[in-house]
Amino acid sequence: MRFARQALVMGLIWSTVTVLPAHADGVEQSLEGLHGVYVSKLCVTSGPQGSDADIEMVFENNSAEMVFLDGVASDVSSGGELYFKDLEGSTITQNGFGVDEGEVLDLSSSHIGARLTDLKQDLDAGDHPTVFLNFRHGTLEISAHVLPRGQC
Repeated sequence: MRFARQALVMGLIWSTVTVLPAHADGVEQSLEGLHGVYVSKLCVTSGPQGSDADIEMVFENNSAEMVFLDGVASDVSSGGELYFKDLEGSTITQNGFGVDEGEVLDLSSSHIGARLTDLKQDLDAGDHPTVFLNFRHGTLEISAHVLPRGQC
């Protein structure tokens, strides 16, 4: 009987922890979201209402397969974009992008970028908007940290 109660309590704790949204402080915390997908150093740049805000993060795929990031969104923006950086600016991707098994992708130094579009409100340093990373097999919800442009 004692073992059954302990198993029940551990099961309740595990199920509660797995349904809670992930949180990041924009600095060093790593988050496991979708079976081996880790996100760290997630931050959003500050900006006035109506503008766009860049998303920076380190994305690590330690799962057993390629994962596909199809889009980004937030509660503080009308939309989001994934794009490829080139010498002339950027090209928006309609199909998202895949991250190979074992690949680490740092959006601050990569040829791939993400941004929130048409901010619904001013984003100031210290704010914590919710960012949704939309994968083909689920969505990772993260409370991001806002930093001034150039400090993300």
